[in-house]
Amino acid sequence: MKVIGGTHLVIPPPWRRCTVLPDHSYWKRRDLMAEIQWLSRRGFIPVTALGDTVDSLTDFVHTPAGWRAYGLAVPAGGTVQVEVQHEKLGWFRLMLVDKWGTPGPGMLQPAIAHQPVLVTYQNPGKEATAIYIIVDDPAWWSDAKYPYTLVVRRDWNPSSVDLSQVNMVAGLWGATPSVSAQFRGRSLTGPAVFPH
Repeated sequence: MKVIGGTHLVIPPPWRRCTVLPDHSYWKRRDLMAEIQWLSRRGFIPVTALGDTVDSLTDFVHTPAGWRAYGLAVPAGGTVQVEVQHEKLGWFRLMLVDKWGTPGPGMLQPAIAHQPVLVTYQNPGKEATAIYIIVDDPAWWSDAKYPYTLVVRRDWNPSSVDLSQVNMVAGLWGATPSVSAQFRGRSLTGPAVFPH
């Protein structure tokens, strides 16, 4: 357990490293949602907040836990798409959860390979909200030498939408900076184009 700004953050415990390309039955057995719920009883789960100016980042998962969480603010009616890119993409999964670590309204099923590995969220509410993206890499293929890239596509212009009232430290999440992430800002070439 680590204390940052008076908040007790729980370091995710190790999982056994996956050594065979994950299939549907493997993903069903790897119940990160139950793990997150269990961890939350001891403290807050670390999450890295992604500001409105971030459209991509390179990072890697906590080892030996094999996953990392990011927080995003989404305006009412806004759509965001998050894609993970890595040379060993078949070993990755993306999940969307709410502040309590469970899939909420507007959150689709987890994204697993085949290509691309991406999730889309459209905020069905009348207020801006925080969502949390979990990058799951059970074989620990991402590290400082071979990081994954997380691409964020928004259908709104961040400079015209005020999301400052959205709190990322909510429910079971406690903010912590990622010392490994390298953030890249938005391009000014126009709105997001969502791949099909």
